[in-house]
Amino acid sequence: MAAEADGPLKRLLVPILLPEKCYDQLFVQWDLLHVPCLKILLSKGLGLGIVAGSLLVKLPQVFKILGAKSAEGLSLQSVMLELVALTGTMVYSITNNFPFSSWGEALFLMLQTITICFSHL
Repeated sequence: MAAEADGPLKRLLVPILLPEKCYDQLFVQWDLLHVPCLKILLSKGLGLGIVAGSLLVKLPQVFKILGAKSAEGLSLQSVMLELVALTGTMVYSITNNFPFSSWGEALFLMLQTITICFSHL
């Protein structure tokens, strides 16, 4: 039983989605209705889902700009202002030691906005 509890599922879930006590509660004791642990799992899962979704937000725009080899119609000033806002959000979150799920979205949006900025050059 102890070997099963320390398997690959635990190595995947414990550092990312669950504290070890919640992993034991949900997957070792099979108390699937333990509300505090379910709240943690849902909260972290949704946070990481939002970060994963942010990877796709500006990709259509980036691909269209790269395909057309032109950023005509986009205001460089507005793109730079967006970049400043995203960078500020990310730096604030990192300096306050917020978890990645709270500032990861700003990181990926910032990288995509930088790509759009370079297309103006």
